[in-house]
Amino acid sequence: MSEISNMYNVEELAKYIGLNYIPKSWYIAYKEIKDRKIPKTILEKDLLSEILEYYEVNDMDFKSNILDTVDLVKKDKKLQIIVYLLYYILYIDNTGLYKDVWNWKMSTNLFKSAGNYMIPVIALLSGCKLHKENMIKRNYDKEQIEEQKKNIRECCLLDKKRFNIDGIRFSQMIWGSYFINGRIIQVGRLQYEYSNEIPNEIAKYKNHDYIKIHIPRGKELNEAEVDESIGNSKNKIKAFYPEIDISKLLFFTESWLLSNELDDILDKESNIIKFKSKFKIIKQIENNSDFLNFVFNEREDSIDYNNLQEKTKLQKELKKFFISNRRLHIGLGILIDNERIK
Repeated sequence: MSEISNMYNVEELAKYIGLNYIPKSWYIAYKEIKDRKIPKTILEKDLLSEILEYYEVNDMDFKSNILDTVDLVKKDKKLQIIVYLLYYILYIDNTGLYKDVWNWKMSTNLFKSAGNYMIPVIALLSGCKLHKENMIKRNYDKEQIEEQKKNIRECCLLDKKRFNIDGIRFSQMIWGSYFINGRIIQVGRLQYEYSNEIPNEIAKYKNHDYIKIHIPRGKELNEAEVDESIGNSKNKIKAFYPEIDISKLLFFTESWLLSNELDDILDKESNIIKFKSKFKIIKQIENNSDFLNFVFNEREDSIDYNNLQEKTKLQKELKKFFISNRRLHIGLGILIDNERIK
């Protein structure tokens, strides 16, 4: 394909797909890609079909939509540049531009006039070759490879189930790229990220290698499964990240599951409270969107609080918070089962 050159400016590209503002990362990335050629491999339908087969994405509507979108993009120079710009931010840049993706806001204008939500999927899945290389580099065993493939598959399909989106949001795109870039492994019930993005409150615990715990949605937070995962995690981390000093590991998490508001809502014997008790909580951070996302499967930009479902006690009590405009908090905490934590 031809060089991008100065064919368009960033403002034109963002406006073209309906972004209400221009992400800072777009300006920086566009300067880097404007004199490059867009790799043909990003938009090859045969290769994309192979990638879908590799990740075992068998949803026929999804497969049809993404292949149709490739045809659409190949006829549209602006969309080609946008896909490559996303790909560059996810997989080529080494300055941390990917962090900015979490700030890209959804809106009703997004992809309304051009493109669709398959654009982020194409950018995500274009990293498949890199994913395979990283899994070899990290010496993932067969079980971990299957977990990796499963998580990419879920990233591709989850927004369709939850929000009826034909494709994925930018947040799902960046989350999937964490697996492709070899940042996250799954050990049973929990996921573990070798993190260099350390909150200041965690960084004060110096001379450690930091592991951020993530809690996948969709399954009961069974205490025995949590304990088993934590117990097995060090051996897996040692095997897959030999550069880490296992004796200096510090586990932390940032989650709605560590919210202080939950203490007044849930029974002490609930799985959530038992999970929360495993952490020394050092900060509470105002955040309503995570509760809408994980507890109600709703997006903050598209919900009337009065219509929130009330299928569980937790949903019923949290709904009262939202309707009364009370703010909720997520907790930042360090795993207590660590002799070095004082």
